[in-house]
Amino acid sequence: MTGDSARDVVTGFYAAFDRGDVEAALASCSEELEVTDPGMGTVQGLDPFREYLTTFKRAMPDARVVVEHVVEVDGTVVAEGRFVGTHTGPLAGPDGDVEPTGASLDLRFADVARVHDGKIASYHTYYDQVALLTQLGLMDG
Repeated sequence: MTGDSARDVVTGFYAAFDRGDVEAALASCSEELEVTDPGMGTVQGLDPFREYLTTFKRAMPDARVVVEHVVEVDGTVVAEGRFVGTHTGPLAGPDGDVEPTGASLDLRFADVARVHDGKIASYHTYYDQVALLTQLGLMDG
């Protein structure tokens, strides 16, 4: 990935995730990756991020990222868009797996990724957790 712009690294990460290739998505990331997610908090390293990505792909094999806006400044990429998919597989939860609801998800998000030496070093995602649970039919809105 050396030589790619920060924007190319991040959009390549999304493309690999969309294909269901979690390992290729992780290849875009630094070994010391820091990830922040509203539901997970902040974690360090590739293993927790692998589990995070795999959890979503298991629950929504058709999940994909629809990027609507991307801005890159000095190695920081801000992407705004929608995370879309259908809940057809088990979703890991704190009390065990949540059975598929068959519900469609169209969830707005904003991501901030810092790229250093051609790898994503920091990935912070922001989305509405209530909207996620409501759209999946797991919570009344």
